Amino acid sequence: MKKVLLLILLILNTYCLVYATGQEPDILLYQGSTLRLYSNPLEGWLDKLPQRPKEFESRSSACWRGYIATWLLENNQLYLTAIRPGCASEGPNIPLNRWFKPDARGRVAATWVDGNLDVPLGELLNYEHMGYESIYEKDWLLLFRHGRLVSQRMYKNQVSKPLDKDFSAQLYRALDWKSIPTQSTAACRMHIEFSPDSTGKHSRVLIRKGCGNPYDAVALHAAQQIAVRDWGATYRFGRWVPMKWHASVVFSEENRRKYSRY
Repeated sequence: MKKVLLLILLILNTYCLVYATGQEPDILLYQGSTLRLYSNPLEGWLDKLPQRPKEFESRSSACWRGYIATWLLENNQLYLTAIRPGCASEGPNIPLNRWFKPDARGRVAATWVDGNLDVPLGELLNYEHMGYESIYEKDWLLLFRHGRLVSQRMYKNQVSKPLDKDFSAQLYRALDWKSIPTQSTAACRMHIEFSPDSTGKHSRVLIRKGCGNPYDAVALHAAQQIAVRDWGATYRFGRWVPMKWHASVVFSEENRRKYSRY
């Protein structure tokens, strides 16, 4: 099973462009619905060209590929129906007959497409400012051979619970303020990382930026105490996705008066 999931992710990487900025997706038209396509099947055709068309020069970090393509899935056949340069929601399309021979309905059968295409569905569960890494309620994985749909699978995703103000307050109240010396006007700020495991019941705790002892020891002990909670676990494509949550602790006299029990 693990080998199958790894193969799926490898195939997805063939078509999914991963950048340090969230990317505008292509569009898939299916049975009257307009869907996001977290894959870029036109890249398989572009890779065979001696030179990338100048029309696809990127002007936006949210659209490094330089275009948005529209696709149609009809009778198990994938068609290319439009190519719009850049990421603008409006503007003229590039005529497909510049590079292809469209049929009578203006479509191009995408016979070069082999592999999985990902269609995210439902509500956004977790936004990631990178490529197509944001997680939605479901991923509809479509497997194509020479542009024909040969199989499909629906994955239901889940995301661990993010930290909120109540968690921050619990962390401050768990601190042993008696062990912290009186602060000067300069407060000490720390950053703590929580990494829930695949069960969502336990979490590793690390000090990512400390202030030295006794601050680090006090903060680590408090964080480990409140880390025993129902974090929930993140799964995508049926596979556990490690997530990291971060919290800050500021040792100041103002926070001592607000949270200290002594």
